[in-house]
Amino acid sequence: MIANRVALAGALLLLSVAPSAAQLRRPMACTEEVSVGLDPVVIPEGAKPHKARTFSVVSSGGLLTVISAGRSDYYECQIASPRLNERTPRNAIKCQNGVYFLLIDLNKMNFVEAQLNPEDRNEVKVSYGTCRGV
Repeated sequence: MIANRVALAGALLLLSVAPSAAQLRRPMACTEEVSVGLDPVVIPEGAKPHKARTFSVVSSGGLLTVISAGRSDYYECQIASPRLNERTPRNAIKCQNGVYFLLIDLNKMNFVEAQLNPEDRNEVKVSYGTCRGV
């Protein structure tokens, strides 16, 4: 009886992980909608509004490659596990490298990116946006 429950729980876990792995295998293009930092940026009058940053995301194994403006950044990824008060697992991955943290929700195709640098408090930035399959 216990072995059946363990097998069922394992099968459900694999099924909940499978969509995120399948969705992440295809490349995605992501567009940053909002970016906020601690250092206020003063925009002079008559200046053009900030153009949204666009980047590509490609997954390979446990690594995620973010390609933006001809530069490639590599992230180590894992499946985002639910919090204690959440009952169902998320279809999301969380990735990090050095000072950057990236969370991609594969159901809603949204992302949140955080830049946290303990050496320079002015280099704290949070941005979010949407992704689409390419």
